[in-house]
Amino acid sequence: MHPTYSTTEVHTLLYTAYLRGRYDADINDLRGTWAEMAEPRATREQRVQARLDDMDQVARLAALRADRPYRIYPGGPVDWETGRPVRHLGAVAA
Repeated sequence: MHPTYSTTEVHTLLYTAYLRGRYDADINDLRGTWAEMAEPRATREQRVQARLDDMDQVARLAALRADRPYRIYPGGPVDWETGRPVRHLGAVAA
């Protein structure tokens, strides 16, 4: 003969299993947080350099797709239409 369980007992067993699952998930999350904290963190300079490297890679791929040479932006004003540096600011302002 199989044992029969009341509705309250079934509810209690299901609720206990749910709580145990939640507990296990919370413990695993906590262990993951501890593992992340144990790893050395990147400095701001390292994060900025990684971001610049990502942008550089995207720019290189865009130049390759557009079949144009990749040039590092030297800074300063640039002609909107050609993308070339402006040598004389007076020519732009006029």
